[in-house]
Amino acid sequence: MQHEKVCISPKNGFTLIELLVVILIIGILTSVAIPQYQKAIEKSRATQAVTLLKTVAEALEVYHMTNGDYNTNFSKLNVDMASWTGNSKWFESVSLRDTRSNENWSLQLLDSPEGAGVYVGRLSGNYRGTGFVYYLFRRDGDLPIKKILCMERRRLGVSYSGEPGSYCHRVWKGQDVNYPGTSAYVFTFR
Repeated sequence: MQHEKVCISPKNGFTLIELLVVILIIGILTSVAIPQYQKAIEKSRATQAVTLLKTVAEALEVYHMTNGDYNTNFSKLNVDMASWTGNSKWFESVSLRDTRSNENWSLQLLDSPEGAGVYVGRLSGNYRGTGFVYYLFRRDGDLPIKKILCMERRRLGVSYSGEPGSYCHRVWKGQDVNYPGTSAYVFTFR
């Protein structure tokens, strides 16, 4: 009589320790990836607003070359503002002549003896109170003109509650202009 050999093979599978290590690695990767993903999403949304800011600034320049002064009303500009039907203000100032807004952003025309420009500011979300400005001219010469500046509003409108520089510097890699007396932290782009 011949005996058959019985081989007991080890069970295929993972131990609890191996599963915990995999879960830990996934958790670490997620904690690193999610903030970077959120930054990328924010940059995408803000890039759309900055594009509109540039378009309005260019339309203001064309209006100025044609008429000799800066326009104070969006309806006189050749810019599609169909989805910007609100009037919520990001910045409060008597120098602001016209405001258009949607659920996330406020777009404002600035015209005063001190300068002219365009503001676009965040009204909602994690970065509420942040925004961008493009000055067409400034009499004081303290802030750059014809350059997009990132702003974190501290007062006079929708205020940013984050750490100074946590949006403009960390998300956009801006450099602090250190403009005293302004109602916002101002950054230029590198």
